[in-house]
Amino acid sequence: MVYALSTLKTPTGVLDKSPLMKTVPRFHLYVLDGEEPAGLRSTGLETERLAGTAQVEQPALILLPPGGKAPGNLEVAAVEVPADTSPSAVREIVRVAMENVALKQQVSQLEEEAHRRHRQFRELNRIGIALSAEKDIDRLQSFILTTMRQLTHADGASLWLKMEEDGVPKLFLASSQNHSIDKNTYEAFTVPVDEKSVVGYAVSVGSSQIYEDAYNPPPGKPVGGKSFDSQFGYRTKSMLTVPMRNYSNDVVGAVQLINAKRRYETRLTIANVESEAVSFQPEDVEMIESIASQAAVALDNKNLIDSIQALFDGFVQASVTAIEQRDPSTAGHSGRVEGLTTSLARAVHEIATGKYRDVRLSDDQFKELRYACLLHDFGKVGVREHILIKAKKLVPGQLEVIQARFEFIERSVQVKYATEKLQALREGSNGEGLEEIDSRLRQEIEQLKEWVQSIVAANEPTVMPEDKASMIEFLAQQTYEDTSGQSHPMLEPQEFRFLSIRKGTLDPQERLEMESHVTHSFHFLTKIPWTPLMRGIPEIAYGHHEKLDGSGYPRGLAGEQIPLQARMMTISDIYDALKAQDRPYKRAVSPTVALDILHDEAGQGKLDKDLLDIFVSKRIYVPMAAR
Repeated sequence: MVYALSTLKTPTGVLDKSPLMKTVPRFHLYVLDGEEPAGLRSTGLETERLAGTAQVEQPALILLPPGGKAPGNLEVAAVEVPADTSPSAVREIVRVAMENVALKQQVSQLEEEAHRRHRQFRELNRIGIALSAEKDIDRLQSFILTTMRQLTHADGASLWLKMEEDGVPKLFLASSQNHSIDKNTYEAFTVPVDEKSVVGYAVSVGSSQIYEDAYNPPPGKPVGGKSFDSQFGYRTKSMLTVPMRNYSNDVVGAVQLINAKRRYETRLTIANVESEAVSFQPEDVEMIESIASQAAVALDNKNLIDSIQALFDGFVQASVTAIEQRDPSTAGHSGRVEGLTTSLARAVHEIATGKYRDVRLSDDQFKELRYACLLHDFGKVGVREHILIKAKKLVPGQLEVIQARFEFIERSVQVKYATEKLQALREGSNGEGLEEIDSRLRQEIEQLKEWVQSIVAANEPTVMPEDKASMIEFLAQQTYEDTSGQSHPMLEPQEFRFLSIRKGTLDPQERLEMESHVTHSFHFLTKIPWTPLMRGIPEIAYGHHEKLDGSGYPRGLAGEQIPLQARMMTISDIYDALKAQDRPYKRAVSPTVALDILHDEAGQGKLDKDLLDIFVSKRIYVPMAAR
């Protein structure tokens, strides 16, 4: 017989109206085989014989005679009925015992719920931390689905992200998993946000959907799973679809779980799905909604970070373009230096021997190095253009002025000798005298042309021979007269200073201004609010012209004062500059000669010999496709 507390009378015959008695479940009264308490029959209570613990239906109360023992783990649901007790007292004992058992069950349920909530809270907290920490979008999406499947024992899961296609909202299948299907179930496609699909319906109405059987949905809701099932030989039974809301409470996608299972490790087949698949529970909805919201915020944050990253990458590329447009002769230099330096850094990262065997760079450090390389020459925007693009020793237009001056001098010489010749004719000079005048004229004209050729040769950015230097100095001391008789030097002081440059095209003052581009780069880069992981960029770029022996610029740093990444960049920067074929002020050298120059610098203690050895042994200088 099954009893509720309200069916038992109190000793006064009045029904107990306590709240507990109105809410406790119905009880089964059991007695042990052959151990029925005395006087129990006179109470009018009907009992069931208990032969084994397997037959007990809960909730239950076992009535024991004095000194009796309940079997197994049923002691908490047992009560002794004293001998010689009146029927009304027995009924009261039973009532109180039933109430105690019901109370214990409620306490147990509350404790179990509290433990479940605590476990759920810890799991949600762990998931929240993991979602915030994960940076890789594919791993993040996979983590979201795996976590939800584990918490609900779901066999499959899919993640859908909301997007717009030609102005129409659609859901894009971003990721999917299925424990029971061996082959990959992912296929990129979209579905409309409408009521024709379960996921589209859930997003359009903005609320979670629970299906006990996807083939037999609640009235007015779409059927789910049939297309997938026919493609993969599967049977979708239970289904839970939860919209994902971001921090603005906007629906940005949905997660869909299919086939909750009795045991997580079970692999479902069409044959066993009816027995092994169970319905998702209401408490699952609350938990999955919480995780879905966290996931939506994590995905939003990742997309925002990616957008910021793309924006910054665009800014860096625009900065590089600005540099190259000011100095077209170095176009591509920053990109080549970045490629060489990051390749060298990866080789150092992977090497297991030598001085740098313990150096390990993180992904963020590689990114930091990449940006430093791309922006290392940005300070050239602060260098005056005529110095930045100076291809010859003289500034543009100066050589033409000098040539025009010598043409004037030549005309003056011709006038001088023509006047002398006219005077000789007036004085009756013979042919020999006139020939001698013409001879001197030819000599002076040839001398002028030779001087002009020397000036043109001295203007080239090659190393100037000693004889050319002496001639330029001699010309600076020579004078000519203008039409008014004023005396002027054949070479102006600035022209002489430029033409006296022994190597390259820049004089000491111009070279200082060119070298200042490193400081300009540093000051520019320090204006950017870098994240803590990127804050080394200005210092790396600042050190790319420093030398280990302190002979570099602009600060004359030495040894370990120079960041390792800057030392890597120095090698790449020098190699690319030596090998570049688009520099008007110097000739390109072969890779072999460039490496010889680098080895010579390393031998003098200017470059890091260990890094250069890796640069050469790993053939960093060889294009990637040819390695």
